[in-house]
Amino acid sequence: MQNKQRELYLKIGVGVVVGLFLFDRMILSPAINSWKEQSDRIAALRQKVVRGRQLIERQDSIQSRWAEMMRTDMPEEASAGESEVFQAVGRWTTDSKISFTNLTPQWHIHDGEGGYDTLDCRASATGDQASLGRLLYELETDPLPAKLHECEITARDAKGGQLMLTVHFSFVRISDSGKNGR
Repeated sequence: MQNKQRELYLKIGVGVVVGLFLFDRMILSPAINSWKEQSDRIAALRQKVVRGRQLIERQDSIQSRWAEMMRTDMPEEASAGESEVFQAVGRWTTDSKISFTNLTPQWHIHDGEGGYDTLDCRASATGDQASLGRLLYELETDPLPAKLHECEITARDAKGGQLMLTVHFSFVRISDSGKNGR
């Protein structure tokens, strides 16, 4: 009798363990994973709502900045854009009292990559520390949409009175697709 009772208890125990295993695999684990995924989606949506509210709060500032970018944007025609760049470089050299020894512009057309093109310029200039610093200031504060990428200054004499500046900067031109809010 004891063997039959033990066998019955073992069968019930095995049945309970198998039942719990199946319950965990078929119901509990999928439900927990679903709840976890749902809470992750809710957290991501909350972050998007916070970001959206921040953008709405800054809407006037962003729109005025965009209007300023459109106002100072370079013309669509490449030669007119280059002309504006050379005029800006002329202003910088006059204001900083330096001379460029080399200026190489090159257009990079970004078809379908955000609605903009860039005019990359590599240049070399000579002068003293104050004049080269003024040149960099003029480049960074110019109304044209310019960005300084690289800047290297080397001494041309033993005392460091004459310096050579090698610089890489670019100008952005927003294309028609970018202006339309693409």
